Amino acid sequence: MQLPARYLSFIMLLLTVIACGDQQAPTAQQQAERSQFIVAANTPLQYFAQRLLDGEIEVRMLAPEKTDPAQWLPSVGDVLQLQQAQLILLNGAGYSNWLSKVSISDSILVNTSSTVRERWIELEGQVSHSHGPTGEHAHGSYAYTTWMDMSLAQIQAKAIASALQERWPEKIEGIDRNLAALLADLNELDQGFMTAATRLRGRQLVYSHPVYQYFERRYRLPGVSLHWEPDHMPSEEHWTELQGLNSGDILFIWEAKPAAEIADRMRKLDIEFVVFAPAANQREKDWMSVQKENHARLSSK
Repeated sequence: MQLPARYLSFIMLLLTVIACGDQQAPTAQQQAERSQFIVAANTPLQYFAQRLLDGEIEVRMLAPEKTDPAQWLPSVGDVLQLQQAQLILLNGAGYSNWLSKVSISDSILVNTSSTVRERWIELEGQVSHSHGPTGEHAHGSYAYTTWMDMSLAQIQAKAIASALQERWPEKIEGIDRNLAALLADLNELDQGFMTAATRLRGRQLVYSHPVYQYFERRYRLPGVSLHWEPDHMPSEEHWTELQGLNSGDILFIWEAKPAAEIADRMRKLDIEFVVFAPAANQREKDWMSVQKENHARLSSK
């Protein structure tokens, strides 16, 4: 005999309730951890925290894709997330413009480069410019891409580890193990960039944006910084300026892959170029993979 539809629905609901009752309820600690999260100011800090925590605590980055996190301003919803975070990992050197505009408890703020403030690079003669959707702006009084010096990146990773261990003391041993592996990888990158840099000394280096200051200092690769966007054709005036810098052994360093028409024109002018991505807001690949690709491209020049 075929049961009416209403009885079948009741039986299915009863079986679902029984099945759910058989599952082990999450512990209070598991429930608490599921609601916990960290906010990182940029991709490198997010990557460091994720590796140190083995993914046990969510690490969010609130700046939208294709936005410079240094110039990002939080929405009302973002502010609520910032206020609810267990920790907020800051880059330091004036990186987060929103910090002075939002009410956040000092107890959850972690300035990852505060112990090396004397190594921050002070800027002089700033020029207003624009890149991306953030519009016209000038960078702060300090250069802020500290992580492009791998020795500073290691210090920032240690600062994050210390803050995580203080917040979650039960994870101290695991964080220590993960920190040792992370520092080894960062040191390997540091040595790799040192080796690649020795082949480039003496060449005329031109950087697409003034964001390479720590890289230039650490690896002794000073150059001229322009304000070129990889997806916008430079003006004729800018091309003339570049040709005036061309000593016959120029290497142009882009933050991202230039548009095809820009790349074609550089080739016609016999200007060699390479992509070296700071990866402050990287979503497609993890930060370490991007740095390894940077190293491979630089080593080929």
